[in-house]
Amino acid sequence: MLLDIVLLTSSVAVIISDLKYRKISNFFVLTILTICILISVREPSLSIHVDQSILVLLVGLVLFRVGVLAAGDTKLFAVYSLVINPEYIQLSIFLIAFIGGIVAVPIFVKKYFSESKADRGVPYGIPIVLSSLFSIYLSKLS
Repeated sequence: MLLDIVLLTSSVAVIISDLKYRKISNFFVLTILTICILISVREPSLSIHVDQSILVLLVGLVLFRVGVLAAGDTKLFAVYSLVINPEYIQLSIFLIAFIGGIVAVPIFVKKYFSESKADRGVPYGIPIVLSSLFSIYLSKLS
């Protein structure tokens, strides 16, 4: 229970940081990594999926290289994917894209009507956190 609260609190801190600064701190990523590992040890239904996490990291690095995702977003999802059951990883990716689109619409509308055309990007930490926490919850249930 305590680990879940710390995971939720750290995840909210990621969302706030990404909204305000468009940056996800390595401190938060390491905190969430530690919590995910501890949760997987304590929860018999969860196991560590290192191969899945490495694949997420590799694909994320390619997306970072072409400018689609930021490095913090990639690291964050790789950490969460450690404890997401493989049967829910595709759902998680779909939810990230879907929620990311919902988050992006008001940003692009505001940018279109704004005098300033500065591009701060889309805070993908929000959809990554929401979809990952949901997928972790589903993983715990199965």
